[in-house]
Amino acid sequence: MLFYDTDLARLPIAEDAVLYGLGSQRVAMMEGQQRIGVLVELPQVLRDMGQDPATVIVGAGINPDVLRSPENSLSFAELDRLVQACVAATGCEHFGLLVGQRSSTASLGLVGRLMRTAPTFKDAILDLCTNQRRYVHGAVAYLVIQNDIAFWGYAVHHPGLKAIEQISDGAMAVAFNMARELVDLVPDEILLSRRAPGNTAPYCRFFGFTPRFDAEQYALAFPTSLLSRPVRGADRELRQILEKAVAAYWAVEQPTVTHTVTRMLRARVIFPDISLEAVASEMSMQPRTLNRRLQAEGKSFRQLVNEARFEVARQLLAGTRMDVTNIALALGYADPSSFTHAFQRWSGAAPSEWRAN
Repeated sequence: MLFYDTDLARLPIAEDAVLYGLGSQRVAMMEGQQRIGVLVELPQVLRDMGQDPATVIVGAGINPDVLRSPENSLSFAELDRLVQACVAATGCEHFGLLVGQRSSTASLGLVGRLMRTAPTFKDAILDLCTNQRRYVHGAVAYLVIQNDIAFWGYAVHHPGLKAIEQISDGAMAVAFNMARELVDLVPDEILLSRRAPGNTAPYCRFFGFTPRFDAEQYALAFPTSLLSRPVRGADRELRQILEKAVAAYWAVEQPTVTHTVTRMLRARVIFPDISLEAVASEMSMQPRTLNRRLQAEGKSFRQLVNEARFEVARQLLAGTRMDVTNIALALGYADPSSFTHAFQRWSGAAPSEWRAN
């Protein structure tokens, strides 16, 4: 299995870049941050459904002007309120899908332009995975290769959100559109880590087939051989220019080791190898060094693994119909009783009791 979510410390930063202050970076990481991007289409989706956008958006405590530019951003708490308000106003269980399906690489701005110059589909995906953390805090885009299957996925790790299903549906629609645009690829399977809504027809119409609901992750799944498919419009010279432009446009304070490991674990916690050695290797560190740096930040690797498992367990218990045994297996527990005991330690309740409440 290979995992891609490059550490910012490895990214080129233009010499004339102005770094964010450490305080603003910490606030963004604590509150979460989402670039507006395709959310500029949200008001029109509301209009199409007979709603007054201003009323719904202001009712969620959001300034409608924020949605006028894709380069603006919302905290994840604001995004959560906004999406919940839209679903409540429209009664639409697939509202996130409707917004996401209006996307293209253009929705990603400069990063989307960079993706369009990539030599291969794999390079384009890595453009997104590498640069996403420049403007998004609280969710991770990832590429995992397991056996002969590639999983291009999206995972929210900002805790306590109620609209994860809608947000993640939108992200999958964005990825699906980009795959078609860049290399005319239709994945073998769409995995959605949510219960099937009452009406699955909108998903079937958009994707061309019914996705697999109640999955352990949100991801497009396809053969790894397709990662080498050439991107339409690949341009080596323009790519070199855009790589420098991306680095200069989003000047980034290097994330803490804890934040980097948290993102990595959230993406890979449902895959077999989440060992200290594997994560340290991907960060070009010795395991002892990684442990020491985490300890300096008041954390341990085991603690971060448990936090990632707890977050994913809650999302799967709340959002899917997966039974407790399958959730335990997805999180790497060979014995469901071990998962039950761990979950009781974390939450004070057994998984089935927590789900019922």
